[in-house]
Amino acid sequence: MSRLSMVKNQSSFEQPSSARKALCAVLVAASLAAGCGSSGASADGGADAGADGPAATGIPSPALAVISSDYAVTSVSLYDPATGKLIDGCVKSGVTSPTLVMPLSGDVTLPTQAQQGGQLVLIDGKSAVLTFVNPASCAVTAQLSVSTGGFVAHPHDVVTLSSTKAYVTRYETNANATPDPADFDDGDDVLIVDPTLLTVTGRIALSTFAAPSATGVTTQARPDRAVLAGGLVYVTLDSISADFTATGPGRVVVIDPTTDTVTGTIDLPNTKDCSGMTYLDSQKKLYVACGGAYGEASQLDQSALVEIDLSGTTPVVARMVPAGMLGQSPINFFYASVYNDVAFVGTQGAFPDPTTGSAGSDDAFYAVALASGVSAKLASGAAGDLGAAVVDPTTRKVFLPDASQKVPLVHVYDLSAAAPAALPGFEPNPSDHLPPRAVGSY
Repeated sequence: MSRLSMVKNQSSFEQPSSARKALCAVLVAASLAAGCGSSGASADGGADAGADGPAATGIPSPALAVISSDYAVTSVSLYDPATGKLIDGCVKSGVTSPTLVMPLSGDVTLPTQAQQGGQLVLIDGKSAVLTFVNPASCAVTAQLSVSTGGFVAHPHDVVTLSSTKAYVTRYETNANATPDPADFDDGDDVLIVDPTLLTVTGRIALSTFAAPSATGVTTQARPDRAVLAGGLVYVTLDSISADFTATGPGRVVVIDPTTDTVTGTIDLPNTKDCSGMTYLDSQKKLYVACGGAYGEASQLDQSALVEIDLSGTTPVVARMVPAGMLGQSPINFFYASVYNDVAFVGTQGAFPDPTTGSAGSDDAFYAVALASGVSAKLASGAAGDLGAAVVDPTTRKVFLPDASQKVPLVHVYDLSAAAPAALPGFEPNPSDHLPPRAVGSY
């Protein structure tokens, strides 16, 4: 089974569809917000380290967080790309405390961008809870449920705009929403929250911006990843129907955070299932990864890394890296990673299919020169093993998680020379040996 058959309607990580369907709505009571104020823990001690025993000394921003998970439990490690310092198990599943009321599930991911203020935010897709962590001490400072009304909201991303305002993309629609607009329980939206007061203050409805499917089946917007770029927030819409049988073309909506309104849309031609993004401020360019619609014969043709030029008054779709240029597998839509004029692109392999006798195929990871289109394979792994990579521009390194059961590892590549060079990797969770799934900046 292809990994693409396991996502979007399930979790930010790959899980069997039966497991995702079994997930129930988890509502954190309103009393949680009242009990989740700042713990006051400092870098030299304090409670709620997220690991058994005394609080761990963390790594203040800027640094990297690594999500390691077997989809049942999660461990979040911290890594300093400049010094190589590693904090294993800064926060992990199974731990509760006065501020960590809802323990982490096995479905945790990271925001696309580092958050303002240097805080680490963990997005729990199963419980729909945001967990705020002081990375300097690994102390959990607060939690906030975004499952208004108790439905499976499935948050996918967070964009912090200020200490009192953040956007949260909610992928699912509440089939039993009330008519009251003040309870913000509709879903298929961007929820507006106050990270300081731990309250929900509004929502930006996105259902009407869903790209229509060619078959006429109604699609939900399914807001996915989001980035702040040039004072505006860009959100990818997956535009997939409620039963996941129909998909509209790739689309990005543009939101003005000063008015909390959608000011425009960017259609991505000949693409579907577009998700991961990155923004290069120095070049004023936004990159979007599109995986193509799983199950459609033309999936490979719909998959590409798309460059959007934001330097002018109107966004312009510029260059593209089609998946077909890298082989016969669609692009990993979970992330987009670019350094200067080189894109780091993953392709998703297929699991063996006993029904058809297919042997499956491997994941792969490429460096692609955007100007020439020349690509070089940097790594390969079993289907589902190569996760979401990230570039650290300060140290000029790219980090690629490899969830190999035998050797769980984060690969490291040096970008300071003309061609990326492999450096010694590291295991982010040596205490539990959970496989790494994603790396992100904070």
